[in-house]
Amino acid sequence: MSAPEERPDPAGTVYGGHRAPRSGPLADPLLRVAAAVGAVGVLLGVVFATGLLDGDDEPPVPASVGTPSNAAQPSEPAGEPSPTAPAEPSPTPSASTPAAPPTGPRVLRAASGLCLGLDGDGKEAEAELAVCTGAPEQQWVVSPAGAGVLSLTNAAYGQCLDVEGGSGDDGARLLQFPCHGGPNQQWRFGGTGTSAVLLIAAHSNKCAQADDDAVEAGDDIRQRQCDGRPAQQWTLG
Repeated sequence: MSAPEERPDPAGTVYGGHRAPRSGPLADPLLRVAAAVGAVGVLLGVVFATGLLDGDDEPPVPASVGTPSNAAQPSEPAGEPSPTAPAEPSPTPSASTPAAPPTGPRVLRAASGLCLGLDGDGKEAEAELAVCTGAPEQQWVVSPAGAGVLSLTNAAYGQCLDVEGGSGDDGARLLQFPCHGGPNQQWRFGGTGTSAVLLIAAHSNKCAQADDDAVEAGDDIRQRQCDGRPAQQWTLG
């Protein structure tokens, strides 16, 4: 038998046994598993922090509570018509806003049912209340006499309804007088809110009414401060 081959290993070396465990911080298997898990967590944190998994979606913006007072309001789309404002109601007729005045021969009937007439046929015959007959002496021809004013000419005698002497006083008489177109022969019809009108002297802005609110035939017609009382209301016939 040949002699065993000599090995260069130092004395005391054991052959055929298990290799000695490796020294170092990662030699323990549990430490290696922990390190791997930590590395995966770091990678996932980087991915989520950079938004690589969120796609193209923008991050949600939290809704604000309320709307700031200086926030810009959305403008209306161009070309759309704005809503039409509701039509305002027509004003109630008043003494200063009469309806369109009538023209031609008219009978003026008082609230008492009596009509505007005369106590005679001559110059300066006084205006008075009379039982309505519709005769020419109770008809007054309404004609334009200027901007917003009218004249009233008696159909029987051709003279105009006049405030005596152009007076502006309460109680001044109304009578017929030859037509001259002066301010004391100019009149306006004022509204009352009903079918009746006020007969207003243009020069004094006072109303024709039966004297002292009397309601009997033969009562004089005078000018008084306008207040719309029944004795100042006339219906045009």
